[in-house]
Amino acid sequence: MDLQELLVIMDYIYLSVMGSLVGTIAIVLVSLYLYIMYRKRYMGFWVLGWLVFILRYAALDSGVFVWKSSALGLTIYQLLTYISVLTIVYSTYGFISKPFNRHWLYGAAITLLASTVLNFQAIPFIYKILLPIYTCCFAGIWVGLTFIRHRKLQNSGRLITGYAYLFLSLINFSTPFIMHGSWLLPWGYALGGILRLIIAIGTLMLYFEKTRTELMKKEAQYRQLLENAIDIIYCYQLFPEKKLDYVSPSVLTVTGYAPAEFYADSSLSCKLVHPDDYSVFRNFINQIPTSIELPLTIRLIKKDKTTLWIEQKCAPIYAENGQLLALEGVIRDVTYRKKLEQMTFDRMNMVGSMAAVVAHEIRNPMTTVRGYLQLLGGKKTYQTDREKIILMIEELDRANNIIHEYLSLSHQKRVSLKKCSLNHIIDALSPLVRADGNSSKVQVTLELNKIPELLLDENEIRQLLLNLVRNGIEAMPSGGNLIIRTTSVENKIILAISDQGSGIPSHILDHLGTPFCTTKDTGTGLGLPICYQIAQRHNAAIKIDTSKQGTTFFVYFTQPGPQSA
Repeated sequence: MDLQELLVIMDYIYLSVMGSLVGTIAIVLVSLYLYIMYRKRYMGFWVLGWLVFILRYAALDSGVFVWKSSALGLTIYQLLTYISVLTIVYSTYGFISKPFNRHWLYGAAITLLASTVLNFQAIPFIYKILLPIYTCCFAGIWVGLTFIRHRKLQNSGRLITGYAYLFLSLINFSTPFIMHGSWLLPWGYALGGILRLIIAIGTLMLYFEKTRTELMKKEAQYRQLLENAIDIIYCYQLFPEKKLDYVSPSVLTVTGYAPAEFYADSSLSCKLVHPDDYSVFRNFINQIPTSIELPLTIRLIKKDKTTLWIEQKCAPIYAENGQLLALEGVIRDVTYRKKLEQMTFDRMNMVGSMAAVVAHEIRNPMTTVRGYLQLLGGKKTYQTDREKIILMIEELDRANNIIHEYLSLSHQKRVSLKKCSLNHIIDALSPLVRADGNSSKVQVTLELNKIPELLLDENEIRQLLLNLVRNGIEAMPSGGNLIIRTTSVENKIILAISDQGSGIPSHILDHLGTPFCTTKDTGTGLGLPICYQIAQRHNAAIKIDTSKQGTTFFVYFTQPGPQSA
């Protein structure tokens, strides 16, 4: 063979190596695209493994560096091969969602050590690269079989990728035998490049099919969750036409009507609303989307003509241009909760009734005793016992205050509702509130925003404010800041009283508002029940937000409509 023929063969080999390199670059680009799109960790290792392979190709296989006659060059070649193989194997384990088998790591370390020892021996070059080449072949066969046997993906992508890895491994297996055959080696590199292009295409198909399968599986899981949910889950389309898109099967259990009946009659949900709550429901509909910020609690009439309480919360779905497209929400049957609340109020009414009967019988003798104590305290004979007499009078006064709180729970109490300003009531009470706060090193801050007038019983609202404020002050024995805030949110006027105490324990929070439930050693547990009764008489609701950083009591008043003006 003359020099000219040798040069032609070398150029042919170089071009074949470049062709193989192009196939490898295609795999890297596809893997990089998938990693950027889906951010899967194993796909990142896949990219890393093939990048190391490209580095080896570009620097060593292409002939840029002379390495075959150098022990250090051989070791670098083998090290890059092992790193590339291990990262591809690791990513394959990630793809099939199995933990990486550490035996691969141990095997690679042993064969790399053996290859390094052979690099310093005076033996032919072919024997020095046998171990890394066959390790690479074994790993490629394992990867190919893994994809082929991955039965969870019933598609062609896994077969294309798997068989391409198998054929590529068989070509690599024959490399030591054709290295000195000038006409076979270039064809081996060229065929390897084609197989790598096929791997790139198969990987793309495989991952898209895997993603589609996972999405279908998740959709089935979510649908099963929706179908088995106790609460009613719905989606109501508002644009381009108003219609019910979806309602979960639990609507049959709650209302007695099947989902098909709601789909057939779009106005059925409106027909179920209790007549006494229909105006509240219409206001909620007319003020969408602002009205959905707060839960809607109304009564429904079931198919069997019984009544139940429901609470619905929903979230808006907007288009890119900001147009409201649909509402997605949850409807919960809160009839049992309403019964418990009614039981609480009934219990408070019972205590009030008992107080109304017993109070007068107790107050008369107490008044007599207090009068005689005052009379005795004014006589010189009893001046030595004056401190004891004063203490007894104070205890009688304390007992009288407790009786007064009992009387405040009487269900027979009537309210005189008049249009007045909540802010003015708070301003009028502020000197008394600040005086209470100063005695306990508590700073009282008012944040009163502009709000419309409400139908209120001024005396009862004063009592509600004082009870909540004093609870807040007593929750901060070391001092702090108490904030009284008023604000308006659509048709709701909100009074918020916030303290910086240690919060309300969970076991107390569950029973808050129940008579005699208190966190204070000297408390009667009647302050908050009175507040709940006052709120009920004003058609208001009390909500509590508590944590270790403090507690806020929210009182939601409904703004009167034009008909109430």
